[in-house]
Amino acid sequence: MSAIEVDLRLRSPHWSRVTTSVDTVNDGNGLWVRADHDCSDPTDPEVLVSHPGRLTAIQIDEDEVVLAQDRLRSWPLFWSLEDGLSGTQRLVVSDDATLMREAVSTPRLDARARREFLDAGFVTGSDTLLAGIHQTEQGTVVRIDRATGRARTINHSVARFCEGTDTVVDPEDFSGLLCEALDVVLGRVLAEMDRRAGTPRLVVPLSGGLDSRLLVAWLTLHDALDRTVAFTYGRPGAREVEISRKVAQAVGLEWHAVDYDPAALREAWQTQEAADFLKDGYTLGALPHIQDWWALRTLLARGTVRPGDIVLPGHTIVGNMHDEQLLDGPPATRGQVAKAIITHHQGLQGEQNQAWADPYRTRKVKEFLALRPFTGSPRDVQSILESYNVRERQTKYINNSVRAYEHLGLEWALPMLDVEFWDAWHRGAVELTATRDFYAVFIGRLWAQATARASGQEQTSQADLAYFTPTQVNETTRSRLKAVLSRLHTVITRNIERGFSVEVGELGNFRPTFGSAEVLDPKDFDITKHVRSPKITFRPRPVFAQSLRANIGFERVELSKSKDKGKGSKKPNSTKPSTEQGTGEHSGSPSAGDGHLGI
Repeated sequence: MSAIEVDLRLRSPHWSRVTTSVDTVNDGNGLWVRADHDCSDPTDPEVLVSHPGRLTAIQIDEDEVVLAQDRLRSWPLFWSLEDGLSGTQRLVVSDDATLMREAVSTPRLDARARREFLDAGFVTGSDTLLAGIHQTEQGTVVRIDRATGRARTINHSVARFCEGTDTVVDPEDFSGLLCEALDVVLGRVLAEMDRRAGTPRLVVPLSGGLDSRLLVAWLTLHDALDRTVAFTYGRPGAREVEISRKVAQAVGLEWHAVDYDPAALREAWQTQEAADFLKDGYTLGALPHIQDWWALRTLLARGTVRPGDIVLPGHTIVGNMHDEQLLDGPPATRGQVAKAIITHHQGLQGEQNQAWADPYRTRKVKEFLALRPFTGSPRDVQSILESYNVRERQTKYINNSVRAYEHLGLEWALPMLDVEFWDAWHRGAVELTATRDFYAVFIGRLWAQATARASGQEQTSQADLAYFTPTQVNETTRSRLKAVLSRLHTVITRNIERGFSVEVGELGNFRPTFGSAEVLDPKDFDITKHVRSPKITFRPRPVFAQSLRANIGFERVELSKSKDKGKGSKKPNSTKPSTEQGTGEHSGSPSAGDGHLGI
């Protein structure tokens, strides 16, 4: 009899249970698999390292529980070991954040993870926002002993660049290798579409950047545009929207714009529909992709996108390098690499120094660095920085957009994170992969071929359509700017306490004000009774004030009547949306219009 009971709670209907000759349906043991393609042994790391597509598996037997996660982290699992009845222990396993939270006896927020979440937008390692609840990581197999509760993690797909003779140095050879990989992974997506019932279409979130344009170029060259629709979201007239429109027009791709209207966003955000999405979208440790939810929700309402369509975002293994200066000069130290990781990923609040001083976070980075020998060579440093980026930011934060797709009844595919393209990219030499320079040239050539094919004209060597590139600010400068802005209130308060007025550039000035009640006889004046509480008054500069008056309008809306009119009625709670997102190409989102701007 096993010492640890297993409480398995699965929400998705897409799990398939496989029983062996010694298992029965009722004994609680067996193998549960959720996958695109058959797998000979879905919990064997040596098999998973080369398995294509999406896969998550759970195996329960008398001795252990095995949780297997693919390289995409397609469907994360959660698990927790806690005390059960009669002195026994209970292992809870679930594929759903809400079910997991309900299953544990005393869910409790982990303050350390909360701090990391605020700084990074996700929780690193196997931790989650709730103490004692773990998440499966990208490319791992977790084996939990049912006698002792000891968990052992095996890594099967840590991103690593090739060295030696396997490295491809020639740009033309590397281009050919990437094209071959694209043909395989995107060809598999089209084949999967053919096997699905109905007539699903590919839905491409088209930005003005590189990755989505690569997808459009390939689909054009393989005559698949008649099965594809693209969309772009943002403010009307925004540069990225206009570039995306031109990209679609250049090849004859059906394209739709989703305009971001603050009033409509505010209204949608206060609905139960938004609350339900948040439950599905945060996965106990990652920012939900609000902007994707809003855009696709809008397109579904229009009938432009239909349930069962396959969303094809540009999430990719390419471009996960940062701190390229560590590749030059003498070999980097382990400490330099660790600090580069913390500084790059823990800067949403401009508090990288605090993150670096936090033992909780630095310990997890050091544990990751211990997964492989460290030499400090350029190739070694590149592999470490990119593999950490893939495991943590890419598969937890960027890929979390697929939860919005699933919530809305849509399918998804991430071919540029699949095994063939993954392996091809990691064969490229440092000079071809450390930056996006080669990648941009590679896509430019394919785009030129695609536009020539679409127009029936002679091909040029490069396409002349611009890319959207957000303003680039280095990490040091960005950190300093955030720190200054976050402490602006301290400076204002300190000087106002001294009686000074504080002028803030073109915005205006803050000044202290106070008053008192009038008394006829000075002897009757009492400072505690007659002096009013000091206040801070803000006076905008004329240009700033005029801009507000010129650009703000008003509209009449119908207010819903409250059902609770008693003395003890409470205002409903509201959760304010995050403004962070990731697409594999850029980050950012419009304000959801909650009346507050956080900088």
